[in-house]
Amino acid sequence: MEKMDIYTFGQYLSTIKVDNIYETQHFRERMKVRFGEDFIKEVYTKIFDCTPVGILEQFTGKFKVLYRYNEDYDLTIIIGIKKVNPIEFSLVTCFKEASRKRVRADGQDQN
Repeated sequence: MEKMDIYTFGQYLSTIKVDNIYETQHFRERMKVRFGEDFIKEVYTKIFDCTPVGILEQFTGKFKVLYRYNEDYDLTIIIGIKKVNPIEFSLVTCFKEASRKRVRADGQDQN
């Protein structure tokens, strides 16, 4: 994985194109088990059409990207940087996570 900071990752993410995305075997398997094969459309809709509510660096070149899914859950997508020039992203895994982990007790986003 390529090294990149969160700011630079966010800039690249805002210009992402389908040609820049690689789905890992793990991603495809987990997607099928957790959500069914058709859920991939939802994942791509979030990536292309929605602004993340949070980005955390997991490891060098891997980022946890949170998108609002509904009132109770966020859709979390782990995205790796496969290559920088030209940019290539790898979808590592995807899961729903309770949004209360991101929202303060008073109901306000922590972001």
